[in-house]
Amino acid sequence: MVDAKLCERPSGTWSGVCGNNNECKKQCIRLEGARHGSCNYVFPAHKCICYFPC
Repeated sequence: MVDAKLCERPSGTWSGVCGNNNECKKQCIRLEGARHGSCNYVFPAHKCICYFPC
């Protein structure tokens, strides 16, 4: 089985600097219907990025 490619998009529900990967992931999955989420550095700060099928 081949997984679909995932595209990243900044979280629409996260506010402020992202410092907790697990919370970002949970919020992306639960509130935004994403497959995954993580804190990524996007100048000038860490942001919660959600990953969706492309």
